[in-house]
Order: sequence, then C-alpha cells, then structure tokens
Amino acid sequence: MSIPVIYLCGMALAAASASYLLLAIWRVARFGPRGVRPSAPMGGVTILKPLCGLEPQLYDCLRSFCVIDHAPLQIVFGVADPFDPALDVVARLKAEFPALDLVSVIDRAVHGTNLKVSNLINMYGAARHDIVIVSDSDTAVTPDCLEVLLAPLADRATGAVTCLYKAAPAPGLASMLGALFVNDWFLASAVVDAGMRDIAYCFGPVTALRREALDAMGGFHALSSHLADDFMLGRLVAKAGYKVRLASCVPDISVVETFSSLLAHELRWARTVRTVKPGEHFMSGVMELLPLIAVLLLPYPALGGWWVLAALMLLRVALHYAVRWRFAIAVPARPWLLPLRECLCFAIWLASFRSYNVRWRDRSFVIASGGRLVPRSIPSASASGGL
Repeated sequence: MSIPVIYLCGMALAAASASYLLLAIWRVARFGPRGVRPSAPMGGVTILKPLCGLEPQLYDCLRSFCVIDHAPLQIVFGVADPFDPALDVVARLKAEFPALDLVSVIDRAVHGTNLKVSNLINMYGAARHDIVIVSDSDTAVTPDCLEVLLAPLADRATGAVTCLYKAAPAPGLASMLGALFVNDWFLASAVVDAGMRDIAYCFGPVTALRREALDAMGGFHALSSHLADDFMLGRLVAKAGYKVRLASCVPDISVVETFSSLLAHELRWARTVRTVKPGEHFMSGVMELLPLIAVLLLPYPALGGWWVLAALMLLRVALHYAVRWRFAIAVPARPWLLPLRECLCFAIWLASFRSYNVRWRDRSFVIASGGRLVPRSIPSASASGGL
C-alpha cells in the first residue's frame, strides 16, 4: 500500500515541530545566569518610564522600581498630556518615597510616528546618570534586579543589556491566552534563539544602556519612526560597535486583554516581526503547526497519525511545565488551554501575511520596510507606555 503524499507532508511537519519542542525544552532547562557580577558599584542609574493612561496594575508596577536596591537612582516618568491620569499614580509615589529622585516630564512635542519613542525623546533631557534604563509601564521587577542587569556593563565593550520577560495575567480567558503566548511561545523561542547566537536586539520591558552607546547610535531620535523600537534599539547599538548582552533576570509584565485587544495586539506583533525578521517569521510557523498537522494526519489513524499528534501535545505540555519551573512562573499551569492557544497562534501567523496594516493606540499605520511606521491617519498628541 502506498503512503499518501499528504500523510508524508504531515509527518515531515510533525518531525520539524517535535525537533523544535525538544530543543526548546533543553534550552529552557539550561538557561541560567550569564556574565559576572560587577566587583564595584556601577554608579548612578536613570530609569525612563514612558506612561500613557491609567493602565491596570500601574501603581504596583511602578512601585516595584521605587524599591530597587541601588543608589543613586533616578526615575523619570513621562507623559504628553498634562491631564493624564497616570500622573496621579506618580504623585502617590512621590508622596510615598520623598527621598527618591522621582521626576515628571510633561511635554506635548511629537517626534516621529512612534509616540512612545517621542515620549522618551522628551524625557531624555532630564536623565542625570550615565546608565539609562528604558522600561515599559506594564513591567514589575524584584528589588535586586539591577545587580544582575548591570553586571554585563562591567565590560566597557557592552553598550546594552536586555532581559527576557514572563507574563502575569489578569483574570479572564483572553488574558490567560495572552500570557500563555508570552510564556510558552515567545519566552521559549527567545531562549532558543539566544542559545544559538549572539543577540543584536533588545526587549521593551527592561533594557539598560550606556549613555555613550545610546548617543553613538543616534539617540532615541533614530527610533522615532519604528514600531519595533526595542528590536531596533539593540540593532543600532550593535551597529555602533557595542555588544548587546542578555541578563539572566526575567521581569514580569502585566497582561490584561479582551479578545479584541488580544487579537489586535498579537496581529500587530506578528506583522512587525514579519517586517523586521521575515525569514525567522516564516520559520516560526514550525512552533505552531498543530492545526495543520492535525488536518494532514487525522484522516490516517491506521498509519499512526493520532499517536503522532498525541506525542506532539505531550512535548508541548512538557515545555509548558519546563518554562514554569525554570522561570518560577506563579501562574497555575493550564495545559488544557494549549490546543486552543496553538490554534490561535497558527491563525494569527496566517493572518500576518494578509497585509502590512496595523492598529496601535487607536491609530492606523502601514508597516514599511525595516519596521518603519507610516501613518494612515493624522496622529494625535498622546504617548504610549509600550507596544
């Protein structure tokens, strides 16, 4: 009996998916501290926190930076709107930590199409220290995080140090699915990528920069028209001749989603990755092929197609638990959501090829070559806290 070509295609895809999952489990299990701790204090640090609106968990996230064990420490909060409700949270923190150097910058000036970066440009003038940390507003850290984050900067050739991140979801299925993508798909794939080559990109939640490296790459102005500003930040630092390093600390981001916001957010993310890393985006389909493999193999139970699918699901569940163990993720394991999450990943991956149009902060853009943002409507003078 000849074996159907469709079944052979399904088995080939299943083999590729299984190979990736095994590699991811291995890399996640081996992920650990990198670099050495500095033998002397790194000096003053300025943290830039671009804000926009009263986001869920904003107080808790911002407060986690106020209790960081490092001195001298400056935190600069930036908004474009003088009536932004995030300023009430900043005022609460200033009252709670009167000895801390907490600065508010309110500036409506717009620089380019990325309003988060525009906010950073306005804030940068208030930065007093030579180590500058850029951090999204939905990020929470531990008090000792800077000791680990700053360690690679002991090497003067290092211009930027960035962190992977994990997700802490709000109640609700949409938020749980969003966090599941961050933890089981993004975080695992980023660990695999970092284990295969030197990184030349950064992540938005927490990135530390040497001021001289930031100035050498052209400052934040060089990012003002890029949607993937964190990715481009690392690329430009590397292009300027500095190393980009990955720290072992993994901060939390707060995930609060409705189904409409989840789909819009992840589709924007997928189309951005497709633009800045097209080859890797195409190959990322290997990480989320379960729906296609099921269609190809389920019609052939006599050939063992069902057993292959079961084996793939077991590997996905094993990765689910490995990520939780290795990164101390407090969110309860929910392996029963993995098939739904994989189907959603596959659907978004397919939809990402449909166009280059995205919605961000109620504005429409086209993502041009290199991840540049081209507005499809007149921009408003508000700033974003993160992607």
